[in-house]
Amino acid sequence: MDLHVSIKPESLFEFDIPVLGTFEFTNSFLTMILVMVGLILAGAWVARSATLVPTHGQSMFEMAVEFVLGLVQSAAGENVGRRIFPLIGSLFIFIIVANYAGLLPGVGTVGVYHEEEEDHAQIAAVAAFQEDGEHEEEGHGEVLVPFFRSPSADLNMTLAMSTFVVIIVQIAGIMAHGVGGRIKHMADPWWIFPLEVIGELARIVSLAFRLFGNIFAGEVLVAVMIAFGAATLYVLTPFTTVFLYLEVLFGFVQALVFALLSLIYLALATDGGHGDEEHAH
Repeated sequence: MDLHVSIKPESLFEFDIPVLGTFEFTNSFLTMILVMVGLILAGAWVARSATLVPTHGQSMFEMAVEFVLGLVQSAAGENVGRRIFPLIGSLFIFIIVANYAGLLPGVGTVGVYHEEEEDHAQIAAVAAFQEDGEHEEEGHGEVLVPFFRSPSADLNMTLAMSTFVVIIVQIAGIMAHGVGGRIKHMADPWWIFPLEVIGELARIVSLAFRLFGNIFAGEVLVAVMIAFGAATLYVLTPFTTVFLYLEVLFGFVQALVFALLSLIYLALATDGGHGDEEHAH
């Protein structure tokens, strides 16, 4: 059994866009579209079926909303918290569903085999276990290109999302204090302004790589453990399945961390002064 791990999302097909060039439709992009469509349909269904006397499913949804709303209001206050709650809540729900999408059956395992390219950006195959005990030669054979891949395991998606968050933070700061007030808020005293700019750019990198690194590493770990279990004929033992439960926990934690950091950045940008210590507490 060959274990193929690729840092770069696999391309399903390509097409040319005038002026912009060639666009690669990747498996992570396909999964992201399916996640978004599923969330839109689920939200529409919840909104249409909502009743004054909540059902069991509606009660669970309302508990999740109240949990996120409580976190937002505790960090940003009631007025600002209610305004930014849709953004923070959407980030949390999308990321946690995207994280869990990578654990669904068939994700990363159902696809088509393509000839392996020499310049393909990938990690070397971990091991090749065959019935006769021989190892395959590197650089030959075919590799599986899965149809689906977790969106959070694609650095392009996490970078885009973290860039969007930082841009929204700057817009929120300007709306709260004006352009001059936002610059003054970042340049008090004046000589820390370059450090503040570097810090804002560093937030993009830290948010993106934290989410991508944890989810991608978790999926690789689960794949290695399942491959090890398959090679030893103990696929469903607690030793291998326990890592799936750990990924469920880590997926929730990473979604919560991304949402809370975005919340803190927004709260600090809209704060009237030096409220860093209060918000950090």
